[in-house]
This record gives sequence, structure tokens and C-alpha cells, in this order.
Amino acid sequence: MGQRRWLFLLAIFACLLSFSCSRVLKLKSDDVRPVYNHTLALTLVEYASAVYMSDLTELFNWTCERCNGLTKGFQVIEIIFDVEHCLQAYVGVAKDLNAIIIAFRGTQEHSLQNWVSDLFWKQLDLN
Repeated sequence: MGQRRWLFLLAIFACLLSFSCSRVLKLKSDDVRPVYNHTLALTLVEYASAVYMSDLTELFNWTCERCNGLTKGFQVIEIIFDVEHCLQAYVGVAKDLNAIIIAFRGTQEHSLQNWVSDLFWKQLDLN
């Protein structure tokens, strides 16, 4: 009798598991959790890649080779360029996203000065 009971419970568990795996989770319409948007992700990557352009005139006029596609119509407000600190950034308005975009350039791949300056940072004593 005990073995039969275990088989019955195992069959019930298997049925419940199979039904729960096929159920689709539906979000409420008033749910405000962020949802991944692939087009938005690609657009933001295009904004991030544009800051690596070396021609600042094309970057300011938004006519560079990386400034087309999903970022077309972007208006650059300011370009920040600091040779001493190897800094390049821009600020602008994306009206289609209703957003202000701020992009900073990371380490330049072929700039030895940029790589060396990355090695020197302010170290804090955490004690």
C-alpha cells in the first residue's frame, strides 16, 4: 500500500510540474517593472560608439559614420574634450527617446598615454 501511495503522489507531482512549465507569465498592464527592449539597447550602443570618433566636427554635426541609423536626428549640445586627462564626451538631446544622452569615451585602444593614465587612480583606505 505504501508503494502505491508514493506512485500516486509522484504522478500528481509530475502532472503539476508539467502544467506549471507550460504556463505563460502575463504581466499586468499597470506593472512598472523594466522590460528589456532590444531596439532601445541597440540605439544606446550606437550613442556609446559615436563618442569614439576622432573627427569632432563630424561628431558635433552628427554626420559621422556611426551617427546614422537609429540615432538619426540627434542634436549634440556640447562636446567635452580634454587632452591632458584623455577625456572625450558629449551631451545631447534625443527627441525620439525624449531623453538627454550623456556619453563618455573609455580607454582608447591605441593610446599608450590613455592606458598609463588608467593605471594611476586615487586609492582609498577602507579601514
